[in-house]
Amino acid sequence: MAAYDAHAAVLFAVVTRLLSDREAAAEVVQETFVTLWQRAAQYRPETASLLTWLMRIARNRAFDRLRHEARRPRMVAVSEPSTAFDAPPQADLRVAVDDEPGPSLERRWTQAIVRTAVAGMPADEQQVLVLAYDHDLSQSQIAARLALPVGTVKSRTRRGMARLREVLGSVPDLVEHGVREASDGSR
Repeated sequence: MAAYDAHAAVLFAVVTRLLSDREAAAEVVQETFVTLWQRAAQYRPETASLLTWLMRIARNRAFDRLRHEARRPRMVAVSEPSTAFDAPPQADLRVAVDDEPGPSLERRWTQAIVRTAVAGMPADEQQVLVLAYDHDLSQSQIAARLALPVGTVKSRTRRGMARLREVLGSVPDLVEHGVREASDGSR
């Protein structure tokens, strides 16, 4: 199937980054192509590219899987209380739950797509973008860290951002989440 050959690797990379589980990602990609097979008549090329349509299906399947996993009870190992007379008393064996909400599913999906796109870039462009956006370094700080002229860092950043715009331009969901605005070269 030509659609599988053309798009499976990208879908697998993005879903793997989102789920952090290669086996689950493979299942999601398989479900995505089964859905394509079952609902091919619903695809409208005038509305979206095939990759965009497949990414939407994969995103929904991956979100369903994450929501299902979130509802499952988690098993937590708790150590046995000490029976030694000189050990401090164990007042509370309950496990503290982190109430800090993680990134929304949409944000995690966007991050997975962007990280997959960055991973496919040449190493020099990848390096400056990661230092700028993941480590929040300025171009002069990046230049100092890499022992490069600031102009070289600026050129690599500009090329990397242009490459990101090109790669991510076909993913309409990213416009809603500010990726296009962030890639306007403001850094």
